[in-house]
Amino acid sequence: MRQGQIQARNEEGMALLIALVALTLISLIGFLSALDAATELKISDNYESRTQAIEAAQAGLNHARELLRGLSFDDQLAGSDGIHDSSTTYLALARRCAFRNPISWVLARSLHVSDPAGDVAGMSDDGLINTGPAGTSAGVGLIPVTGVPVGVSSPGMGTFVRYFVKVTDNNGEASEILRDPSDDPFHDGDGIVIVRSMGVASTIGEAVGPVPQWNSVALAESRLRIRRVFQLDSPLVVQGLSVEPSGVDMFSGDSFLISGGSAHVGIGVIDPDLLDSLSPAQELISGIAASQEDNIQGAGLTPSVGDFTAGISAHSEKRLLLEKAYLRDFAYREVPRFADNVFVGGQVWSAGNVPDLGHFDPAIPAADPVQRPMVTFVDGDLTLDGGIEGAGLLIVTGALRILGGFGFRGLVLLVGSGDVEAQDMSPGLSGGLYIAALMLSGTGLEWATPRISISGTSVISMDEDAIEMALRLIPPAQLGCREITPTLDP
Repeated sequence: MRQGQIQARNEEGMALLIALVALTLISLIGFLSALDAATELKISDNYESRTQAIEAAQAGLNHARELLRGLSFDDQLAGSDGIHDSSTTYLALARRCAFRNPISWVLARSLHVSDPAGDVAGMSDDGLINTGPAGTSAGVGLIPVTGVPVGVSSPGMGTFVRYFVKVTDNNGEASEILRDPSDDPFHDGDGIVIVRSMGVASTIGEAVGPVPQWNSVALAESRLRIRRVFQLDSPLVVQGLSVEPSGVDMFSGDSFLISGGSAHVGIGVIDPDLLDSLSPAQELISGIAASQEDNIQGAGLTPSVGDFTAGISAHSEKRLLLEKAYLRDFAYREVPRFADNVFVGGQVWSAGNVPDLGHFDPAIPAADPVQRPMVTFVDGDLTLDGGIEGAGLLIVTGALRILGGFGFRGLVLLVGSGDVEAQDMSPGLSGGLYIAALMLSGTGLEWATPRISISGTSVISMDEDAIEMALRLIPPAQLGCREITPTLDP
């Protein structure tokens, strides 16, 4: 009996030991499962936040490209206050690649995404997109130093994704130094700027050494360039196989004026087909009577007419004017996407019955809120019958008839029928008028014959500043886009 009790106690002890071992194994398995689940959660959250950061950075680039339309690049480089530290040390710092980042990598990883005001307090506004200073008044920031939150927060929840944007000059590049020998990081010489957008998304925090890691960070960079395809070198540029009058004569009377000033010819001609027997420049000169020669002025020529074909062909951007497909694509597909006004079909406008065509006063700073140049697109014929003024960019695909007073500052592009008749264009056009005739035939897109008739007191005068203002209304060209990492950013 006693031996049986001893054996039972031994078996109970063994069972307890087995139970303890089993419990330990189960606990270990549970702990490993919990650890694995936590690791998978971190991996999943990190992947999601990384994706959000990349998408936010891309959104910042797109936002910046839209905002920069119509703005001065120099105003962006110096920030909304229009001033910067001019010390040698700061200028050297501004030429470094790291200066292009909206915020530092270290700060971005530990930033309070929901409310970063305290983290970025005291940062310079250099490179932040703004409207530009107007006189003594600072410009209005369009993307603040605190960045732009992405998405709509749930009630009681904070912002978890944000992007920051900065604009800097392309210092050190040959094209920049050619036009800005001092390589000033706060002056744009070649019309090219670098835009960097940093996307920051909250994730599960960790501490790597003394620095907390609370966010996923992605940095995207694009290069934007002002498009100068339509930077005219004359107040009137005619492009086509030949030239014909729209009315009875190309030029009537001796009260009109086409002035290129001391540096530009009055009328520039582009011949898209040098191999044919036609010479549009000679046809234009033949249409000018002896009594009218002094009415077409510029660059000391009488009459002031020049052939731009060779110069256009050699220019890296302007040679696109010789591409029929580019002109048609720009006028019919691209312009309607960014135009402020779009009209389809024939239009007849007169005083009191005209849409807002914009306003620009050259005596006032370009960034002043009263300045509002606009892009207007008319897919069809346009008749203007007096008392009409505007500023910016006007694109017409059909015939343009100006029967009465018309004042416009900027660029007028006639791409399509290339037909203009100006009976009394006064106070006139300050900037430039470009005429290109295209037609669709059975064999495709072909060059056609532009038609012009200018009479009365019509005035077309060269104004480089007005042309520059109009060019800035065209969205800048994106030359490239890439992701930046700390190893690529010395």
